[in-house]
Amino acid sequence: MKNHTHEKGQAIVIIAFAIIALVGFAALAVDGGRALSDRRHAQNAADTAAFAAALAKIKGQDYSTVGINRSTSNGYNDDGIYNEVEVYSPPIDGPYAGQTEYVQVKITSRIDTVFARVLGIAQLTNRVQAVVKAVPGVTTPMVFGNAVVSLSPHECDATWSHGNAEVNVIGGGIFTNSDCATAFRQNGSGTLTAPSITVVGGTSYSDGHIFPEPTVGATQLEYPPFLMPDPTCDADAVQTGSTLAPGNYTGTFPPNGVTRLDPGIYCVDGEFRLNGGQSLTGSEVLIVMKTDRLVWNGGSAANLSAPTSGPYKGLLIFFPMSNASELQINGNSDMRLTGSILAPASHIELLGTGAVDGFNSQVIGYTVEYGGTGDGTIRYDDNTNYDAQIPPKIELSL
Repeated sequence: MKNHTHEKGQAIVIIAFAIIALVGFAALAVDGGRALSDRRHAQNAADTAAFAAALAKIKGQDYSTVGINRSTSNGYNDDGIYNEVEVYSPPIDGPYAGQTEYVQVKITSRIDTVFARVLGIAQLTNRVQAVVKAVPGVTTPMVFGNAVVSLSPHECDATWSHGNAEVNVIGGGIFTNSDCATAFRQNGSGTLTAPSITVVGGTSYSDGHIFPEPTVGATQLEYPPFLMPDPTCDADAVQTGSTLAPGNYTGTFPPNGVTRLDPGIYCVDGEFRLNGGQSLTGSEVLIVMKTDRLVWNGGSAANLSAPTSGPYKGLLIFFPMSNASELQINGNSDMRLTGSILAPASHIELLGTGAVDGFNSQVIGYTVEYGGTGDGTIRYDDNTNYDAQIPPKIELSL
């Protein structure tokens, strides 16, 4: 009997340990599962809060409050008991500590246990964080401030100079984005002078006609390399005598008899043609070629300048990516253009640019051809030309 009683005592001890083990397994399964699920949710909340705070910072808003509010909307309010939410810029620790372009969100979450409290564990704690890089939007000269640019990534003769004219490019260089073996080509008896000539691919030219010698092997830009503008017109253009008010216009532009453009944006659905003897003047104007080409023949006179303020400051002639029609400008001594000519999908042909200051412009096309018989100048000044709009950038770093 004594041995039997002793065995009963041992069984009770074993059962007690078994119960503890079962509670431990239950705690691991139930409380551990809840903690793991909470950690995933907390991390998602930290990520979205960091993105919201970074965007608020770019906009000049109270990014800390925005981050905490976003965390609250995802179930983690900063109550100081079960949840703590901290927003920092710059981050206070980690690889991005002290870097002002980063936003850090930390969330501490506490979960009351069900089974683990039997083992003396009343709460489980999760600590997560997210770091987001916030780069504000900026405006910057298009294509590094080069005056003449061909954007084609693969076209041969993407930049082509010919004829016997002396062409001077001032204030910015020439950039050819094509990787073709003859991306840049010069032939004829004329000369081409620029501060720099930079080519992604190869060149073909005659010694003594290009100054300076081109630099090849440049890094190729994505095509198109920047965010394109999106100017629109709300009303229709109205003609009063020889003057045209801005707006949408369908047909050959300018209308018969028009010699002056009022300030504003002109959205043209048709050909822009100036024939010999025609003249057109306008200041603070932007001409958007929605469809069709631009052809200015010799003997015509254009004196046009771009807006000097607003979102399209410095943009004079714009062909959107959807319009790949060509631009052909046969200039003369009476031509004066001030502002950017941006036609990223089009061939631009500049011939007979006899005016010393005919182009106070940045000329950007898919391909660019220039030459003719009259000496000419392309003069670039960033203050009077359009700057690319680089949008804000937000990216998760940690």
